[in-house]
Amino acid sequence: MEKEAKSRKEGRGLRISSSFSGVVGRFPGLPTTSLKVPGEDDEEEGENSVEEEESHGTEATPAPVGHLKQMTQLMANLQAASSSESSRPPAFKTPSMKAPEFFDGTQPFKVRSFIQSCQLIFHNDPANFSQDRKKVLYSTSFLIGRAAKWIEPYLSNLTNQDPSYLLNAWKLFESQLFTLFADLNEVRKAEAELDSLRMKAGGHVSL
Repeated sequence: MEKEAKSRKEGRGLRISSSFSGVVGRFPGLPTTSLKVPGEDDEEEGENSVEEEESHGTEATPAPVGHLKQMTQLMANLQAASSSESSRPPAFKTPSMKAPEFFDGTQPFKVRSFIQSCQLIFHNDPANFSQDRKKVLYSTSFLIGRAAKWIEPYLSNLTNQDPSYLLNAWKLFESQLFTLFADLNEVRKAEAELDSLRMKAGGHVSL
């Protein structure tokens, strides 16, 4: 297309030059400066602008520097997060244990098993049962019948923070359960076992 346009322009210029030469020959006093074809400059400027647009169109538009920095920082953050997640050890989960059976206070021989079931829960999850109050309140949730009626007055005073208050002292709660609901023989047996453990811990030897 460029060659055709150039040939048309050259032909047009030749025709005008020939006509101009004839006119000059007939009028010797006219200046012999060359004439330009009307519209020739416009065509050249248009062609030049088209060529410039095409040349600019082929060049890749550079991305903003700020955008590149943001993308680089984002990739670095993602890599750091993935590496930290992969290096983190899996969280330890406390194995679930069977909850204590409900205790109604009508079967004295079940007092000991109820207390032991509660203690197993406490030892298995010491983080959640680090305070006596938490232990007592958990255990009272399994009391029904006569045992529930016994604990109700204490539960109505939950704001009491006295360490000697029943809800804040596990040992006191445990001893009250044995005293009120266990067999007396069972209580004596438990006391004897406790005394025996204390003697062994003290290093006393019976003769």
